[in-house]
Amino acid sequence: MNQRLRPAKKTPLKLKLLTVIFDFEINRRSIPAFRAAVIKKVGRENVLFHNHLGKRFRYGYPLIQYKTIDRKPSMICINQGSDEILKFFGQADWDITIHERRIETEIQELSLDYFECGFSAEPLRYRIHNWFALNKANFDKYYAMKQAPAKTDLLRRVMIGNMLSFAKGIGWDVDQPIEVMIPHLLKARFFSFKNYQMVGFDLDFVTNVSLPNFIGLGKSVSRGFGVITRME
Repeated sequence: MNQRLRPAKKTPLKLKLLTVIFDFEINRRSIPAFRAAVIKKVGRENVLFHNHLGKRFRYGYPLIQYKTIDRKPSMICINQGSDEILKFFGQADWDITIHERRIETEIQELSLDYFECGFSAEPLRYRIHNWFALNKANFDKYYAMKQAPAKTDLLRRVMIGNMLSFAKGIGWDVDQPIEVMIPHLLKARFFSFKNYQMVGFDLDFVTNVSLPNFIGLGKSVSRGFGVITRME
């Protein structure tokens, strides 16, 4: 990626971010169970907690995401999601049941921030964990490729697509090209997810877009996949 990036043309979009970190520990594989427990607590009529409209999927970037931060179950609530989370805090108690174990929860950390999403004049470096980048067609295409540069370029194009989907989901009108460079892959691991074989990537990437810590990119971000963190 060119180190001399184009300056931003428009005022950055201000994003409302509420981060909730609970006071107990779970492993990453228990995130779906944690998510299910919260959904049961608030009721399935509250769509942003589970992204479904009846039997149909709500096609839009998840505004409430479940993940672990330092092994603690956490929720990242974006824009309207930061208002919807009050339906959890408004319950008579915050106890949840995970794997048939009732947990009396307390909040370890609660923070509200406003983050400006926009283009950066300088390259920004991020790390993404367990990134579900490949659909079935791209999965077959990726593993048919013999050369590492071709594989990296495919992932680069998928990353740009994921970032555009994020921008659309938060109402950010992207007015210039998104640039991404992937220096190298750190790790790839296979998962069985909803009866599909999927691969999750850990990698660093450099981009001209300013992104908030702990949001997800790619597939299944509401279940803790594709979490990004800013690297200094």
